[in-house]
Amino acid sequence: MLTEVELKEKLQALAQEDFHLAQREDLAELIPAMLKYIGSTDSELRDDLIYTAFDAWILTEPVLSPDQLHGLLPIILDEEHLRFRLGEQETDSVFTRTFSVLVLPLLLIRHQSQPVFSAAEIQTIQRQVLHYLEQEKDRRGYVPGKGWAHGVAHAADALDDLAECAELTQADLLEILAAVRQAVCVHSVSYTCGEEERLATAVITILKRKLVPDAELIPWVEGFGDAVLAVSALPERIWIRGNVKNFLQSLFFRLGWEGLPHPLGAPIQQTLRRISPFAPKEGG
Repeated sequence: MLTEVELKEKLQALAQEDFHLAQREDLAELIPAMLKYIGSTDSELRDDLIYTAFDAWILTEPVLSPDQLHGLLPIILDEEHLRFRLGEQETDSVFTRTFSVLVLPLLLIRHQSQPVFSAAEIQTIQRQVLHYLEQEKDRRGYVPGKGWAHGVAHAADALDDLAECAELTQADLLEILAAVRQAVCVHSVSYTCGEEERLATAVITILKRKLVPDAELIPWVEGFGDAVLAVSALPERIWIRGNVKNFLQSLFFRLGWEGLPHPLGAPIQQTLRRISPFAPKEGG
């Protein structure tokens, strides 16, 4: 198998040609090495070369066949990739997990244009992404010297593309909404790298499906306020309130920008008022 240095050199050369492959046989050498080094701490190799090559060969110039995509999926989801040392914090293992989950949107987008996976496989992807998002404890965004980790944002991208899959039912979309709220309502960290906006994008996609009734959506919004008010310690309450505020404000404006006539506007405003220490007192 190629070493990390050899892989980088080959991908750098291919990048000069927009990752066009003159010989598809090269994939047999490149793909195993790309999967091995997908979590490299070299941000150029990990982000600009390995991820960009997957993007090119799955979507832009789809040289990976359906059979090859079927073979790729269980590897991405396995213990050496998406679940690699899941639960660790502040270690380099995060890059393997977060860049594995980022391959899933590519597979899902390809599936939507040319069905590749069975309904059962789509359900498996959903379960694994939800498990990953729940169990990922390393919520760093940008890591100085090593580049993007961004696990929450990458998982949000996968949830967004999952929500577009016709194979997912109302019950599945409700599970995604619950996972989004859980991811937003953390009090151990203050999101600073746009995570809340990427999560809001997944919610907008769910709303566009028009499968989830208002009777489920309104209590879902109100639950954000309950989560904030349940935290009394400082600075944890400041962090969770900021995360929720940024998410709900993003969702509120996105509803307007997308032209989605929806009754969520009032509950969002009411929830923001509940959690704000600056809102005027009722009747005051």
